[in-house]
Amino acid sequence: MTTEPTTAAAGDRLPLRRHQSEALTVLREGAVADERRSWVVLPPGAGKTRVGVEHAIHLLDRKLVERVVALGPNTAIQGQWAKEWNRLGGGRPPAGGTRDLSQTFTALTYQSLAVFEADRDTVDRDEDARNAGQDHGGRSNDAVASESDISLLDSLAPGGRTLVDNLIDGGPTLLILDECHHLLEVWGRLLSDLLDLLPDVWVLGLTATPPATMSTRQRELVTGIFSAIRYSASIPALVKEGDLVPFADLVWVTEPTREEQEWLSAQAERHTEFITGILDPGQGTIGLLEWVDRRFLGDRAEAVSWQTMSRQRPELCDAALRLHHADLLRLPPGARPGEQHRRDPDPDDWARLIEDWMRHHLLVSDDSSDQDLAEAIRRRLPAIGYRWTRNGIVAGRSPTDRVLSHSAAKPRACVDIVSAEAATLGDHLRMLVLCDFESATATLAADVRDVLDERSGSALLTLETLVADAQTARLNPLLVSGRTVAGPPDVLHALVDFIAVDDVELAARLSVTDPVAGVSRIDGRWTSRDWVPYVTSFFTSGAAQVLIGTRALLGEGWDAPAVTGLIDLTSATTPTAVTQTRGRALREDPKWADKVALNWTVVCISPDHPRGAQDWNRLVRKHDGFFGTDSSGEIVDGVAHIDSAFSPFHPPEDDIDAINARMTRRSQSRVEVAERWNVGADYRDEELRSVRIIATDDDHPLPEADRTEIASESARTEVDAEGITPMPRHHNGDPGKILPFALRAPIVIVWAAVGLLIAVAAVLSSGVATWILGLIAAGLLVSLPAVLTVAGRRRQRVYGATPTVAQIAGAIAEALQTLGLSSAGADAVRVTIDVRGDLRCHLDADSASAEVFALALDEAVSPIGDPRYLLPCWRLPSRGDGLRGLLTQMRWGTGAAQTADPIWVGVPTVLGTKKERAVAFAVAWDTWAGGGEPIYTRNPDGAGILAAVRGGDPWGMTSVLRMRWR
Repeated sequence: MTTEPTTAAAGDRLPLRRHQSEALTVLREGAVADERRSWVVLPPGAGKTRVGVEHAIHLLDRKLVERVVALGPNTAIQGQWAKEWNRLGGGRPPAGGTRDLSQTFTALTYQSLAVFEADRDTVDRDEDARNAGQDHGGRSNDAVASESDISLLDSLAPGGRTLVDNLIDGGPTLLILDECHHLLEVWGRLLSDLLDLLPDVWVLGLTATPPATMSTRQRELVTGIFSAIRYSASIPALVKEGDLVPFADLVWVTEPTREEQEWLSAQAERHTEFITGILDPGQGTIGLLEWVDRRFLGDRAEAVSWQTMSRQRPELCDAALRLHHADLLRLPPGARPGEQHRRDPDPDDWARLIEDWMRHHLLVSDDSSDQDLAEAIRRRLPAIGYRWTRNGIVAGRSPTDRVLSHSAAKPRACVDIVSAEAATLGDHLRMLVLCDFESATATLAADVRDVLDERSGSALLTLETLVADAQTARLNPLLVSGRTVAGPPDVLHALVDFIAVDDVELAARLSVTDPVAGVSRIDGRWTSRDWVPYVTSFFTSGAAQVLIGTRALLGEGWDAPAVTGLIDLTSATTPTAVTQTRGRALREDPKWADKVALNWTVVCISPDHPRGAQDWNRLVRKHDGFFGTDSSGEIVDGVAHIDSAFSPFHPPEDDIDAINARMTRRSQSRVEVAERWNVGADYRDEELRSVRIIATDDDHPLPEADRTEIASESARTEVDAEGITPMPRHHNGDPGKILPFALRAPIVIVWAAVGLLIAVAAVLSSGVATWILGLIAAGLLVSLPAVLTVAGRRRQRVYGATPTVAQIAGAIAEALQTLGLSSAGADAVRVTIDVRGDLRCHLDADSASAEVFALALDEAVSPIGDPRYLLPCWRLPSRGDGLRGLLTQMRWGTGAAQTADPIWVGVPTVLGTKKERAVAFAVAWDTWAGGGEPIYTRNPDGAGILAAVRGGDPWGMTSVLRMRWR
C-alpha cells in the first residue's frame, strides 16, 4: 500500500483506505506526466471527498495549482467538501463558498454555474431537487440545449459569467467535479464548452456510477473530455476490503389490488381484441402473419442475411424470434434464439411487426382496402397505448405503467417488509423508505382517475399506511422531504423536544399541526437545511426507526451510517440514481460492527395483462450492471443476484408468496449474507462472462450425462459439489480397443470365417487333429462374441450418453487455446453446481478469453442456427432386451455403430469462420466428445444435412449468459 503523502496536513487523520491510496497513486503519476484531466470512479462510501482533497493538497504543495474549486450537485455535498477541507487543509484558510473564488479552496454547487432556462421553474429553491435534468419527455437538459442551439453564455445562471471569468483570470486552478455523472446527464455540452475556455485548468472528475452502466453518448463524452477513466473500483471490491458492509438485494413482489386488477383486465381485453383482429387472415391483401413469413422466410429474407438484418433492425428481429417461440413463425435461416427470445411477443413486439407491415405493405399498396386498413389501425392505436407518428408506431404515455408503478399494494408491502425486518433486528432497525415525491404532483389523467388515488406512489400515503398498522406504528415512522416534516403527533413533539436540546430558539418557532389520517406536520420558520440534520440525528438515535423520504432529498449526498436497509419505491432507473440509492445503506456503522444491509425493491406484476411486466422490467434496469451475491455465494450482476431463478427478460413464474417467503428467509439470515461475501478474501475486481445451464422444468431438464455427474458429485461432497473436473470422453483413439488392433467389420468377418473354416477342417479330419482343430475353432468362435461384448460395453460407457457440459466446454476451451483465441485451455474450465441444481461454467482466465469462451459455449449448447460448419458427435443406437439386446451390444463392439446416426452439432461462430479453425475444433472435439471431420454447410451435401437439423436442439439444454465478478 502506498504511504500517505508527507505533504498532507498533520492532525487527526485516519489511514488511507486501499482504494483511496491506489487512486491517489495513479493521480500523482498523472501529475508527473502533466496529465491534467482525470476521471476516478469510487462507490458511495468509498471516501471520494478525501481523495479529492488529498489530490488538491498534493498539487498545491508542488505549486502546480494556486487554488481549488470543487463543484457538487447540491448544498449537502458542497458542505461535505468544505468540512473535509477544513479538517485536512493543514492550517490553510478555511473553505470559501462564493463565486469570487477568493479562498484557496472554494466549494460550490453546479447550480451556481448554470441552470438551463427550461429548468429554472423546476429547480427547488432550497436546491434539494437534484434531478431536474430529466424532465423533458425523457430527454436530458444537454439534449434540450443542443436542440435549441443554446450557447454557453445563454446557459449560464446569473453570476455564472462572473464565476467563469474568475476561473479564467485566477491562475492555475484544480477544478474538482464531484458526482460528475450529473454532468453527463445534464450539463455535458456545457462542461465541454467551459473547459474549452480553460485549456490549462487541472480537472478531477469523481463519480460513483460504474463505467459499464454508461450509455454510448456518456462514454463518448467522458472520452472526449477526460480521454479515459484513470481509476475505478467497484462496490464488491470495497465490500471485500471491509470498507463497505456486506449487503443483499431483495425484491418484494405484489399484485395489483382488486380494483386495479379489474381495470387492468379491461385494458388487457382491449389489447387482445386488437391483436386478434389484426391476425385475421382477411385483414389486408397480405395478412400480418403472411407478411411476416415473406419478410423473414421469403425472397426478402434471402436477399439480406439474418446477421445483416439483425444488425440493422435488432428490435424487429427480436420480435420475429419471439413470434417463432409462440409457434407463429418458422425459425428464420441463420437465426439463433437466445434467452431473451424465450417468451411470447409482448405489445412492443406486436407494435414493431405491425409497423413493418404497415410501412412496407399497407401504406405503399395500390389497393384502397389496404390504405383503409392502415387508417383504421392508426385510429385504434391510442386505445392500446400507442400512436402513429412520422417515425412509425411509438408507445404513448402508459396508464398501465402508472397503475403498476403507483399501485396501492406497494405501501402495504412496505408494512410487510418493515414488520419482518423489525422482528429480525429489533432495536437495531433503521429503515429508509425512498419515494419519488412527497404528495400529489399533478392531477391524474382521466384514464386512471377512477382506479388510482392522486397520492398513489407518494411518501405521504406510505407514511399514512405505516402509521395505520399497529406493528409499524410503534416504530415511530417519520417523513422528511424538501418541503415537509411529517409523522404521528407524538413523534413530532418528541422531535421538537430533541431540537430544543441543541437550539431552543429554533424549537420555539415550531408547532405541530392537528393530525389528518393520523399524520401531523411541523410548521414554523425553518428550511430543509435546518431540519435534515436534526431529523437525521433523531432517526440515527432510534427515536424514529423508519424514515420515509424523497429520492431528491435523501437519495444522494445524505449520510446516515446507522441505516440498516432500504425500501426502494422509486421509478428511477438511471445508473446514477440506482448507484446513489443503493449506497445509502452500505456505509459502515461505527456503533454496530456486524452490520449487514438489505436493499429491498417493491415490484407490482400483473400476469394477466400484456404489459403487466413493466414494473419488473424497471427492476431489471435498476440492477443491470450492478453486482451482488446470489444464494450460492457467487457475485453476479443483474436480477440473478437477487435470485438465481430470475431472468432479465421475463418476470418470474413462481407463485409470488413463494418468492416473498424466500426473500424473507434470506433477510432473516444476515450472518449467512455476510459469509457469502467472504470479506478479506483475495479478489481481482474484474468481470467475467459465464454460462448457466438451467434445470428449469421437465421440458428443459439437464442432459442425462450431466444429471449422472451431478448425482455422483453431490454424493461425494454430501451437500453440493465444489466443482466438476472436465474429463475427455476418451484419449488415444478408439475407446473400445482391447486388442493390439481395433475390431472392425472386416476383421470380425475374417475372424469368424477362419473359425468356421477351422471347424470344417476339424470335422473332415480325424484323430488327434480333430481335437486340436476343434479346440482352435471353438476358441475363435466363442472368443469373438466375448471380445465384441466387452468392447461394446467399453464403448457404451463412452458413447452411451451425450457428452456432459464439462466435456463440451473442454473441447471449446482447448480449440480456442490452440488457435490463439484464448489464453487458457481446458484446464481452466470451471463447472460448478449451484443450490438449484443449475450448472455454472466459466473460463478462469482474462476477461477477453472468458468472453469468447462463454459466447462459444452458449452457442454450442443452443439450438442449431445457421453455422458454416457442422460436426458429428458419436452416439450408440438404443439397445433392446434379450438376445436382440446382446446382438446389439456385440454390434457396438465393431466400432462402427456409433457413427451410423450421429448427433449433429453447430460449430460456434468464432471457431467456424474458416476451415482451419473448424478442423482444429474437430480435433479437440474428437478427444472430448468423439466425432469426425467438420462438414461445410455451404455446399450441397452440407446444406442438406443443415436443412434437416436446423432449429434442432441437440442437447435439450436451456443456457443463459451472465456476468460474474471475482
